[in-house]
Amino acid sequence: MSSPRIAYLLKKFPRLSETFVLNEILMQERSGLPVHIFSRRPPDPEPRHPQLADLRATVEYLSLQQSLEPWLAMFGPRPEQRQLLERFGGLVRELSSSAHPRLPALFAEALYLLARCRELGIEHVHVHFATDSALTAMLVRDLGGPTYSLTAHAKDIYRTTVNAQLLSRIVARSEFTVTVCDANVRHLSETLSKDAMAHVRRLYNGIDLVRFRPSATPRDEGHVLSVGRLVEKKGFPVLVDALAILRERGVPFRATFVGEGEDRKRIEDRIAAVGLAAQIRLTGALDQDAVRVEMGRATVMCLPCVIGDDGNRDALPTSLLESIACGLPCISTPVTGIPEILAGGKVGLLVPENDPAATADAIQSLFEDRSQRERFATAGRAHAEHLFDAENSARTLREWFENCLAQPQTR
Repeated sequence: MSSPRIAYLLKKFPRLSETFVLNEILMQERSGLPVHIFSRRPPDPEPRHPQLADLRATVEYLSLQQSLEPWLAMFGPRPEQRQLLERFGGLVRELSSSAHPRLPALFAEALYLLARCRELGIEHVHVHFATDSALTAMLVRDLGGPTYSLTAHAKDIYRTTVNAQLLSRIVARSEFTVTVCDANVRHLSETLSKDAMAHVRRLYNGIDLVRFRPSATPRDEGHVLSVGRLVEKKGFPVLVDALAILRERGVPFRATFVGEGEDRKRIEDRIAAVGLAAQIRLTGALDQDAVRVEMGRATVMCLPCVIGDDGNRDALPTSLLESIACGLPCISTPVTGIPEILAGGKVGLLVPENDPAATADAIQSLFEDRSQRERFATAGRAHAEHLFDAENSARTLREWFENCLAQPQTR
């Protein structure tokens, strides 16, 4: 395989919750595109997906670098040094009005990245999330470095703290900006400048349909699975309350919550308060193989997503994509791109946001209607094959990368 001309710039790599990033990079490598990975921070101490063993890319951690060489590159008599200093000064003056609290540190990262990209021959950088990593990629480009593109997801575009002017600048300077569902496109059209919006393209996150597929293992009866980080937007407290309603109705069930996060204590307290500790199992974070086993055994998947107090929400929950690919009937809410996953209710049930009673009704109805579960299983798998095949998504993204590489590097 030839030397990488494409790099990924990520806040942390690997991250257990960002399976879509790992899957995308592996698919790019599988297609023959070598990549280099810049991780701005070391990874957290958490389980690792077995698929990491297939990764061929070098992972370089920026936070471990303390060299002054990138700064010294601006000072000297050569024309390129004077040009870099002029560009740096112009960017500092322009972006200081954004009041971004981490801008000084990001400038330092950008200078280091600029030097490393030149040393490695990197011509294009792709970023996930329109946050600090995307801002850093923009700084690198404006300092004379490689072009960049980014994928916008959810928290990076929906939170009330998002600076629309800065986001517009980041998107407008990109070669292209991917976002992962049509709902995001609609939101961005109301947020971004007209020039920035011209750079936006929708491309669904893909999943590995070979790895995630219906299992021959018999499914449990009355088993509710929920997979996601234990954070506000996933709606776990709503599910706990829905399960409490099922118990009051005398509906037998057990539930498995897979994930870890800042709201674990709150969720555990709620489970204890309604007396369901014996019926709800919290596994903590699991790798993809273990999640796949859970999806092969459960009766239904329920993820009653909500919009957080700060505007944060899910755009295209990976666990729902994986569930429909596994033939596991799903229940969720009409938040952002979820109706696109569930085809507007044709391959799963959509219930109102923050509605435990409606969520309980949906779970009970699927428990009691095996034929509906089987219809959803068949339709869900076909829907995943049609829209969410990782190989198709990777092929499209690679074409966009190659178009960037084919452009003359004039900055």
